[in-house]
Amino acid sequence: MSTTSFCRAAALLALLASPEAFAVNKCTGPDGRVSFQDGPCAAGRAEKVTVNSQPLIDADAAAAARARPQATTAPAPPTVAPAPALQAAPPTQPTRSPLELEADVCLAWYRPMLRDPAGAYFTAPSKEGRVLKMMIHATNGYGGYVKQEGVCELKYGSIDEDWTKIHAKRAGWGTR
Repeated sequence: MSTTSFCRAAALLALLASPEAFAVNKCTGPDGRVSFQDGPCAAGRAEKVTVNSQPLIDADAAAAARARPQATTAPAPPTVAPAPALQAAPPTQPTRSPLELEADVCLAWYRPMLRDPAGAYFTAPSKEGRVLKMMIHATNGYGGYVKQEGVCELKYGSIDEDWTKIHAKRAGWGTR
């Protein structure tokens, strides 16, 4: 075998033993879009990228794994981690003002006198000093909503029972 043939054979063997390499052009167009192609870039900025193609599995490690003896016990069933539950954002409720919180307390005082206490609600709360006024909406005997003014007197955030009874009687409510 001649020296030239030997060098060619050695070069061919070295080429086959080394991982393949591909040249790719990364082209950035005038609009900023990036594309990859085999040929030269038409316009814009060009950059050469070398990509090595290597085997994903080591052939020697795979052969060694196949040569190991298999376990005689049954393998454990695979454990599957539960998928994370999608959590919806909690519904955001607008923060209630101190006046609305006091109106809730007042409405709770009037609820036992209503035909349908669960369906009652208030509107237009206003306060002068310790006296809170609001419109209470509740169902009548026919199922329709009616409204009537509710008045409470509050002392340190709680209902002043005696004065609230007087205000309720003046507004046309029966007493509790």
